[in-house]
Amino acid sequence: MDLLGDIRSHLAGVASDPAGKALDPRLLEKFDGQVTGVQPAMSNFRNGLRSYQRRQSISETDRDTLIHQLAELLPTLQQDPSPATTLIEVLVRPASYTFARVLDIDPPVDFAAGLKALFPSINLVTLSLLEKAKFKSSDAGIVAGKPDIVAALIELWLSTTDTTVASEAYSVLLGLLTAGERHKEAATTTSQHRPEHYEQSLMWRRVFRDKDIYDSIFRICSLTNAGQNGQLGKRDKTVAQARLLDLLVKIDCESIRRPQIAEVESRYGVKDGGLMEFAALKMVDYKDDVLMHMTLIDFFADLLKPEHSMVETHDFASYQLSSKSHEDLNLRGTHTRTLSYYLDATKHSSLDSTYLYGRSANYLATYCSYHPAHFLSFQPVVDSTVARLLEVLGKMKPGQWAQGLTPKHDLHVLASLPRQALLPTPTSASPLFLLSARPPNEDALQTLVAVFQGPKNEHYTDDHIDTDTESQQRSAARALYWLYLDQYPTLWQDVVRAAETVALKDAALAAIALINAIITASWASLPSDPDPDLNQAPYALPTEQQLATKCHASQDLPSTGLLAILSPPALETILPYLLRPAQTFSNLVGGGKGDVESAAYRVAAAKYDVLLSLKSRLQEYVQETGQLKEVVAMVNKRLAMGPMGGNSEIGGRVGTLDL
Repeated sequence: MDLLGDIRSHLAGVASDPAGKALDPRLLEKFDGQVTGVQPAMSNFRNGLRSYQRRQSISETDRDTLIHQLAELLPTLQQDPSPATTLIEVLVRPASYTFARVLDIDPPVDFAAGLKALFPSINLVTLSLLEKAKFKSSDAGIVAGKPDIVAALIELWLSTTDTTVASEAYSVLLGLLTAGERHKEAATTTSQHRPEHYEQSLMWRRVFRDKDIYDSIFRICSLTNAGQNGQLGKRDKTVAQARLLDLLVKIDCESIRRPQIAEVESRYGVKDGGLMEFAALKMVDYKDDVLMHMTLIDFFADLLKPEHSMVETHDFASYQLSSKSHEDLNLRGTHTRTLSYYLDATKHSSLDSTYLYGRSANYLATYCSYHPAHFLSFQPVVDSTVARLLEVLGKMKPGQWAQGLTPKHDLHVLASLPRQALLPTPTSASPLFLLSARPPNEDALQTLVAVFQGPKNEHYTDDHIDTDTESQQRSAARALYWLYLDQYPTLWQDVVRAAETVALKDAALAAIALINAIITASWASLPSDPDPDLNQAPYALPTEQQLATKCHASQDLPSTGLLAILSPPALETILPYLLRPAQTFSNLVGGGKGDVESAAYRVAAAKYDVLLSLKSRLQEYVQETGQLKEVVAMVNKRLAMGPMGGNSEIGGRVGTLDL
């Protein structure tokens, strides 16, 4: 008898004695492998290759028959149903198994009962069947027409203690709320999400405009009824709160920021901000629950990102202040309160400072990265941020940098600040000048990489760029490089020393990244004359002449990163370093040789990539000016030798850490 016949016979036997005969997990797993296994589909003997593809080894008729047999068996089982439910999930996994086919299963799937079942395996198989409805808005509408299913889905998502089930329930709910339109738009790169398509859908209206279902979200997540008869305890409620915050970030739009059912919302203290007001301002006991406060701050940080919502997107013009949700919350004091855990840490309890300092720093870094112009418009916040960085970095000792005891949160903030805010002023030094490449420290070097390279526009598409702020940041990044070099004239000697200290692999790679950052820097020139509109601004850019004077230069400084690398003091150090062979450690024997060789190759490969970047920039420069052809020839010769650079001295020169 074939395997399918064995399976059907076995299931029939279990159905005849559901209490006495156990499912055979090995037999079912064997069939799982047959259905989903990768098998050879065709051979290409001419090329000596065999092509493989995932091939279903069961007919659609047999698939339907087996699913029906399993559906009849499940309600009668008096044992762990996991082997059977796993097989059902495998059988319905193909995209060709649509929701219409799910509805044809006989006996009909009792979705509500499956979602309420105590076995996680039953929950998961029910969710896998329900998920099929997310691909068509009409199918999602069928689900929306069954309020008992939607209510059970939300209850399961928020209340289950099984994290896998909760994750799958979240995915299904989000898919149903964004069904149809989201999948159509995925095929078009130029389309934008249109919230009205979602807000008018049957599923959206069921969740947010059905009184009982809408109330269930508030009831499950509210702490006012914690521990009462039939309600979750406080611990489980905080888990539900975190899950709700995750969903609201993804579906943020106008309809969850405005009242939906006033009778429900007023019961939980909500005035005019809908579900968003409840979740952000009423739901969390942030004063007594520091862990949920951490989650809430992360939620606020996510709202600052233009792309956070799947439902509503923004062009930069409408988003440069902040998201509408964040703007609403800012008016209620959350922005200032959240920043205070970083900027005024001493004003808070030691517990809050310990746990919230890093979260607040990340929030500030996100704010600066996505909304630099808005950040710069509030001078007290800018001044407080710079003062905080000066205080923290000013206390650091060389030994702490050498041991890797770095203030990572503060460096994250520094790397995210608009470059203009890092320029020294008549009343304040630059916190950037408190970082040094010696002793070598990965975090310090990576911070220099972020600041000197200039903005990358990684957060926005071309239509989202704030060109004025971006141009000023490019100019400021260049100015900061030359001002820093004036403070640390041995910068490049220290960088090369770090790059050759392979024993400190991470610091060596960061040093090489700094070289690459300057070569590929996104810089812009400074104005030739003071801008009367910006000259009185607290963080106004210097002119080219002012920069040259501050750097003790007799003429304008090189305008690009390439020319900076090919100008003193980098020229005497960086180009020779890049052109000489990489270090090897082939004379080492015994334990550790493999590790050292691996580190040496990774460093050599990173150095080789920098040479490729240098070649690319040089070729562009040669095309524009016809100069530096001899440098291109030297770089090509070195590239032809490969990452290790041919026959280098046996054993190489092991870099030493000079503190």
